[in-house]
Amino acid sequence: MQRIGHYHRFLILGFIFFSQSSQAQLFDRPEQKFQDGINLYKQGRYEPAIQKFAEITSNSANDEYAPLAHFYYALSANKLKKYNEGNLMLRQLLTRYSTWPQRDEAYYLMATNYFDLLDYRRAFDALNRIGDARMSKDIQGLKQHYLKNVEDVATLKSLNSEYPNDRVVAVALVDLIQSKSSSKADLELSDRLTNQYNIDVNRPKKIETEKELTKNPPYEKKWTKGYYNVAVLFPYRLAEIKSTKRGLPNQYAYDYFAGLQIARQKLKSEGVNINIQAYDLGNEEDKSLDMINNAHFRHTDLIIGPLYSRPFELVSEFANVNGITMVNPLATDGSLLENGNLVYLAHPSIESQTMEVLRVVKSKTTVPIAAIYYGNNTKDSAMAFTYKEAINKAGGKVLEIKEISGDAPQMNEQISQFSTQKPNHVVLFCTDPKAGPALMNILSGRKINQVPVIATAHSFDFNRIRPTGYGSNLFLIAPDYVDITKESVKAFQNEYFGKTNTLPSIYSYQGYDQMLFFGRMLAKYNERMPDGLTLRTYEDDYLLSGFDYTQSRENTIPSILTYENKRWSPWKSN
Repeated sequence: MQRIGHYHRFLILGFIFFSQSSQAQLFDRPEQKFQDGINLYKQGRYEPAIQKFAEITSNSANDEYAPLAHFYYALSANKLKKYNEGNLMLRQLLTRYSTWPQRDEAYYLMATNYFDLLDYRRAFDALNRIGDARMSKDIQGLKQHYLKNVEDVATLKSLNSEYPNDRVVAVALVDLIQSKSSSKADLELSDRLTNQYNIDVNRPKKIETEKELTKNPPYEKKWTKGYYNVAVLFPYRLAEIKSTKRGLPNQYAYDYFAGLQIARQKLKSEGVNINIQAYDLGNEEDKSLDMINNAHFRHTDLIIGPLYSRPFELVSEFANVNGITMVNPLATDGSLLENGNLVYLAHPSIESQTMEVLRVVKSKTTVPIAAIYYGNNTKDSAMAFTYKEAINKAGGKVLEIKEISGDAPQMNEQISQFSTQKPNHVVLFCTDPKAGPALMNILSGRKINQVPVIATAHSFDFNRIRPTGYGSNLFLIAPDYVDITKESVKAFQNEYFGKTNTLPSIYSYQGYDQMLFFGRMLAKYNERMPDGLTLRTYEDDYLLSGFDYTQSRENTIPSILTYENKRWSPWKSN
């Protein structure tokens, strides 16, 4: 749909706007609140995003951030289908900041809201206020998207009467009359409009043409050809890569592929023949469309990737139309599952991970009282605010939720003394390996060292420190934990080193496990693979934790570790 890409451009504008402003990490400054709101919006956490933007939209707000905060408040409300609430904020924006350079964007969003409310006249009025000629294609596309769904001839006739020079209205009215009305007057009106605008009433509908282009012809030997085609869509950036170097931004893609290849050999020894087709695909929409129309790709049995959202949407549409299972190998964004019933996540979503944290806490206490800390990247903040919501819904209490950064003395100043009430558990979402030990020392100094601490595994570096000092109170969130004591892991490391002359990265383990698991499922169940995935949990014979699709289309295998008997092991509820 036209408006999605249009707002994505505006979202990028918001990021640029922030990056050009002061980077001071002071929690009471508008730029920090705005960044928090943007991060929440990007992760699909629209309710907390609204709350964050609302703090900047008061009369006393810093004008530098207030207009954008108004707009993103309204955009978040649109995502939640709170169209009237969004338009109230847009009116406030246009009244307070009448010279705002992006006011046309606000009118465009306002029109979208009115269309969703079926208030077509106000939608057209908002669009008619847009003065930027460069938005004309977006405007026409927005009208076409909504008017094609109108099923009442009288509604379109009224719009045509009010906007007699609007070709989009005329075309929509002609299409509706031709398909639904037998009235002589309506047919005469259709003829008149057809002649006036030179409309081809016999043209194919656009949506039908697009679906026909992406629908594969029947392929009788799909499941009996003796092998399975697996398309792997990663940003290999072949034009730039130098194979003798490591540490490049896309090295993970090559590590993942190396793991796939070893799994492919393992599957071959089990009698399962896999033909891996690698496609170099980044965030290019045109390249995605070219690939979809590629003859080899159209005979794919399983798709792994792509990693970027827009190509993922396009490829998932093709996969759903053609009954092809599709796996996102790295993402933790549960909203990706909305792209179709054949879309799967190889990892637990952020929501699933935070709910597992809550289960750990509720096994230790009846009423959770939390102190939540998070690092400075988008995923950290998304997990923190998702967990805050989970605590509130569970009837618990959040004493503090803060971004932390810097060394131990700085963190000590950022974390409260908790002089009146102490938390009964502490949660840390952070990828800085220094943050975990610093937090544990600070909590010990505040006499909060006997409560459960649940932290992302990356917030500690246990290659340098021993976990024994933290006792049984420390739990780790580790969806990709590698138990180096397992014989299968040792064997994989030796084989990987023999083939690549390097040790495997976490992406190598992921590539191996995912290819091995989905390859086995594909061979066993063929077109019934979605049903086969729900039958049981698969933990044996995999390097990482395994796979569990019994409850949903995301991998909900337990991801919390506890330290017992001098080793980390999966936490299991009693």
